[in-house]
Amino acid sequence: MFIYGRIHRSVVGATTRFPTISSSSVLPLSPPIIYKRLFSTPPSSTSSKYLHRPPAGVSVSHAFPTLNVPRLYSTAGKAAPPLPAPNKISSRFQETFYFKPSTWLLFAISSAIVGAAAVLMPTADFIFHTDEESLRVFQPTTPKQVEVEEYINNHPLTKSLRSNPEFTESRPTLKVHENYRNASLTSGVLASPRKIEVPPFVWQEDGGKSLVSVLHLGNELCGYPGLIHGGLLATLLDEGLARCSFPALPNKIGMTANLTINYRKPSPAGSFVVLKAKTVKVEGRKAWVEGHIETLAKQGEEPVVLVEASALMVEPKQAKMFRSLIPVK
Repeated sequence: MFIYGRIHRSVVGATTRFPTISSSSVLPLSPPIIYKRLFSTPPSSTSSKYLHRPPAGVSVSHAFPTLNVPRLYSTAGKAAPPLPAPNKISSRFQETFYFKPSTWLLFAISSAIVGAAAVLMPTADFIFHTDEESLRVFQPTTPKQVEVEEYINNHPLTKSLRSNPEFTESRPTLKVHENYRNASLTSGVLASPRKIEVPPFVWQEDGGKSLVSVLHLGNELCGYPGLIHGGLLATLLDEGLARCSFPALPNKIGMTANLTINYRKPSPAGSFVVLKAKTVKVEGRKAWVEGHIETLAKQGEEPVVLVEASALMVEPKQAKMFRSLIPVK
């Protein structure tokens, strides 16, 4: 208490000796403020050593320099400028555009339609030929192509499928417009001599129930020498199973959501194969389909299953719009 009293008297005496100043000038610290700042210092600075009386001849202001720190006060101030009057048109626009979910929903739908149209309109003639026209497009140009065409046309399986009225014959890779074939894997890149020698023949049952395709796989489609690459077989199954199930979907358009492949036997290069598929289940926009690739057996022989597959095909939600832009032929 003695130390505190000495500090109190010294500080009060020091502060009462200041001359009178205006309210807009620098004001000295009042005793209550000094007490507050003195006793609000960290514990390390309020130790007994720190609070000892100052040496003889040293004033409180020099012993405690933090007590002389001035505070700035000013009664002069400017009034805040008035807020601008709200723009009724801008406020109404913000309320309509920013806070109504229906506006955002309409904007999203419009953007999707415009974006899809910009992408799909240039490909409106992607499927150019009908099933009947596709059978007349291809003309063999090499002896090997002539040989393959004749073998397929004269095979008993081909004759039985052509005599069945429930199946429609076509060559789907030739239905694609010539301008787009070079960018297509099966219609352009793989459709050449020593690869997929001639465009595959396809027979499809009405309503997407089943599909049969006959084709020849050349010697330049191998993974290991003399054996067809498994990735090519998976590609053929992906396209074949999709083509089988699409007619069973509401808008005849779909995408592969899942494809499971099981390889059973090595597939020899330079051989004829048959792809068979059937749609086993349809629920709304989903279709489940199964299929396999087997050898094209000669009369009296049993075919050998090379690879099996199952897939789930899903029709996009925007399929109705796609169908209007790219008609299915």
